[in-house]
Amino acid sequence: MTGIRCLWSRCFWTKSLVGQLIGFMLLALVVSQAISFFIYWDERGQALRAAAKEEFLVRSASVAQLLETTPASYHPEILRAVATTYTRFWLTTERPDDVTAWKAEAWYRLGQPLPRYGEPERRPEPLPDTRATSKDASLVTAPAYASEFSTWDVLPATSWSLDRPAHFVRLDHTYGAGLTVELQGGRWLNAAFAKAAYGSIWTQSTVSLAITAVVLTLIAVLVAHRVSRPMRRLAFAAEAFGRGEEIKPLPEEGPTDIRRTAEAFNRMQERLRRFVSDRTSMLAAIGHDLRTPITTLRLRAEFVTDMDMREKILATLDEMQAMTEATLAFAREEATGEPTRVVDLAALAESVCNDLADLGWDVTFAESGKVPYRCRPAAIRRALRNLIENAVRYGGGARVGLALAKDSFEISIEDDGPGIPEEEFERVFVPFFRLEGSRSRTTGGVGLGLSIARTIARGHGGDIELTNLRSGGLRAVIRLPQEPKVR
Repeated sequence: MTGIRCLWSRCFWTKSLVGQLIGFMLLALVVSQAISFFIYWDERGQALRAAAKEEFLVRSASVAQLLETTPASYHPEILRAVATTYTRFWLTTERPDDVTAWKAEAWYRLGQPLPRYGEPERRPEPLPDTRATSKDASLVTAPAYASEFSTWDVLPATSWSLDRPAHFVRLDHTYGAGLTVELQGGRWLNAAFAKAAYGSIWTQSTVSLAITAVVLTLIAVLVAHRVSRPMRRLAFAAEAFGRGEEIKPLPEEGPTDIRRTAEAFNRMQERLRRFVSDRTSMLAAIGHDLRTPITTLRLRAEFVTDMDMREKILATLDEMQAMTEATLAFAREEATGEPTRVVDLAALAESVCNDLADLGWDVTFAESGKVPYRCRPAAIRRALRNLIENAVRYGGGARVGLALAKDSFEISIEDDGPGIPEEEFERVFVPFFRLEGSRSRTTGGVGLGLSIARTIARGHGGDIELTNLRSGGLRAVIRLPQEPKVR
């Protein structure tokens, strides 16, 4: 049952807005047509039966009046002339009381070929299954349930155009009918009518349903395309904005709901830009303003007579100076607004490794194929450099590799150092945080390298994760999402 539901979900309830809209509209159409059919299906049949009966009675009354006003010698020719493919007339000398026998006679005559004018009237002997074995497609055959109608109904004179009553019987469940009426002179006119249904209501309903479904589908495609196009544009813009790309404001057009959504997104984008700009400006201002008091304190420290105290003060000022310079560098890069472009991610990572290896660092890169990726290359380069420097500083070297995961690219940096306690995995990304063993300026940095690297990764829609290797050492992985697929 679960498998059937999954198959149904994949085949019908698609993820596309166009598909769902078409599906719901067609479902509503089928349901409404089914309800209408069950409510009104018999009205058409009743109207057609009434019209067929009225036509049959009028034609029979006209034939009766014609026979009564013409000599008897003309009657055989008249009966042959008024006969049609679905109607037969004949005369009897007595009233047919046996309805079953009369109906058999009627179906027999209806099953015979249409008599030709001028031929002498002759009646061949009945043969078994003559109606069923006839090769003439126009011949009428008796239905299997014809014997159900076995009683004459009296047709009052007020119900048709003759001034005398007649006897009426149905021949089948559709439009078949039989009639016998006494003519002036004592003879009886017999009339039989049987015709197939005037087109199947199922066929007509199916054709009508198909045409309506095609029209509704075309309308649904146009409407859904008009709705989904700005939604796809919004999804692409949101994905790009989340990756830190500079995007233009969305066109504020279309239906009211879509237009309001675009307006809200543009307002949100502008507010976030102002917030980031204000934060970056504040960091730059703080870093710049700290230079003056640090320089002042450094000059005053020169007048300290205690050499040991002076060295400690100068070391602290150097650390503050380094933190300030790092903050200013980070703020400058944030304010630059590097454009996004497509680069070879593997070549970018390899170039960073080669640059550091040329400086004498123990850095290796595992060869990989070409990996086109849309990013801010300078920012990715800085994140990689920070992680590789961290691995070389605390692990003695770095092994860098690039792999394709299920929905992301993974750049791994491994070292052979002591690793990091798992409870510290998240804390090392806090700005200016350093592990206890690396607080010395001779071995550690200012504590912004990992924080900046994660900020860059998250600015591209990815992240950085740390794990300890079983053989010893630390593994840092930059996960970058693949190019978003917005349809």
